[in-house]
Amino acid sequence: MTTDDPDAVDPDREDLAVQVDGVTKTFGTVRALDDVDLAVRRGTIHALVGENGSGKSTLTKVIAGAHPPDAGTVSLGGELIEDLTPRDALRQGVRVIYQDFALFPNMTVADNIGFDGGVRPAGLVPRARNAQRTREALDTLGLSISPSTRLGSLSTAERQLVAIARAVSADGRIILMDEPTAALTQKEIDVFLSTVRHLACQGLSFVFISHKLREVVEIADDVSIIRDGRIVAGGRAADFDQERISTLMTGGAVSNVRRDAAWDPSERPLLAARGLRLGSVFADIDLEVHPGRVTGLSGLVGCGKIEIGLALAGLIPIDRGRIELDGTVLRDPRSEPSIQYVPDDRLTEGLMLDWSIADNIAVNSLDQTAGRGGLQSVAKLGDLGRLWRKRLRIKTPTVAAPVSALSGGNQQRVLLSRTLAPGPRVLILNNPTVGVDVGSRAEIHDLVRSVADDGTAVLLISDEPAELMSVCDDIAFVVDGRITQRRAADQIDEDGIIDINGQEKAA
Repeated sequence: MTTDDPDAVDPDREDLAVQVDGVTKTFGTVRALDDVDLAVRRGTIHALVGENGSGKSTLTKVIAGAHPPDAGTVSLGGELIEDLTPRDALRQGVRVIYQDFALFPNMTVADNIGFDGGVRPAGLVPRARNAQRTREALDTLGLSISPSTRLGSLSTAERQLVAIARAVSADGRIILMDEPTAALTQKEIDVFLSTVRHLACQGLSFVFISHKLREVVEIADDVSIIRDGRIVAGGRAADFDQERISTLMTGGAVSNVRRDAAWDPSERPLLAARGLRLGSVFADIDLEVHPGRVTGLSGLVGCGKIEIGLALAGLIPIDRGRIELDGTVLRDPRSEPSIQYVPDDRLTEGLMLDWSIADNIAVNSLDQTAGRGGLQSVAKLGDLGRLWRKRLRIKTPTVAAPVSALSGGNQQRVLLSRTLAPGPRVLILNNPTVGVDVGSRAEIHDLVRSVADDGTAVLLISDEPAELMSVCDDIAFVVDGRITQRRAADQIDEDGIIDINGQEKAA
């Protein structure tokens, strides 16, 4: 076993839907899972909690057969399955519901629930059978949605319930849910959790991944806490409270200590949005970011906060409004080197994985590494890379190594080095600690505070209430594409952030 917790669930004495024994999974130099054990009892809700990058999603993909483990075994429904594949998992009743639901908005509810990826004779859709199957699934969940309703016309919460209905109709017995309430209001969450509890009472088994510890305590029968790829504790949910879970998730390495001494707001903001609009994505956005301060953007998944950051960086267009830098209207923010943007997905949006560490760092600072005739100087590229390796403590023996050889935390440091090397006046960060370990997260938080202390205006977009509390001076809340509230960080706590984000969507 990977934990010595005396309250851990004993897999030898339970009727198990899922049993994971000694699973290890490595990606390159990163050990995503390290000798993991997990036991999910039939007819229960098992919460799997951990910070971003802790290994939660990797573990669910192993259970679903999407990632073959390097070591260890997976048993489903009491049957040990060698070389588990997605098809094997489906036959055993495993269904995965992701944040984006994997549904078709232009199709009806019945066609979504009836779709199984197969090819019918003459390409015909069995609409009568789909409608009957849908009615039975919706009845099981106690829902009154019409099978003929176009999915795109439903609310986010209703689409989430349709995703569960599809899993149930396809003989799903083990449902893996990855952050299922991330885009739901509090009222929608209450309905959703009630439905999940109802299905568990009927014998379905759930693995429930969530950052929202209040939900975990409310809904779960059992809890497993994963940190840096290892299960550090587990047991009956009644034996855990939010504080204990939070401490186990972080290992005590990250404390939500507020920033001590922020600059006072300047008379004129360094970066300002005035009446920004982009279709139905966001509207009437007025936002100011001041030098020496960290302004946070908070909201549910899909609320528009990420797109606001992209627009301010000039990476997506706007339909209306203006962006100002130190009082001057910017026509093309993307070409402004004093504004730097850090994406949340460093692997697909941020880094050139086959390039060297030095080359990645220099991308936004080619004027600093130019040699004679404007050509890039190998010596200057190396000097700049070594400078930022030292400043951000990037763990590598040489900056000539490919960035793909680094751990997630060190890759993030390379990305941050690239954006800091030009000496920006404005830094826009989109979930800067996604997929990094606890120690790296604390160091990145310290770095953001230090950058602001030097006079940079920082906009931090984050899905993590704890991160917003720890780093920000002010927080703006985005609900359904509009900024609805602004709070000083010292006037709110994590529960308050969750409550504001969970309010009913703006009219």
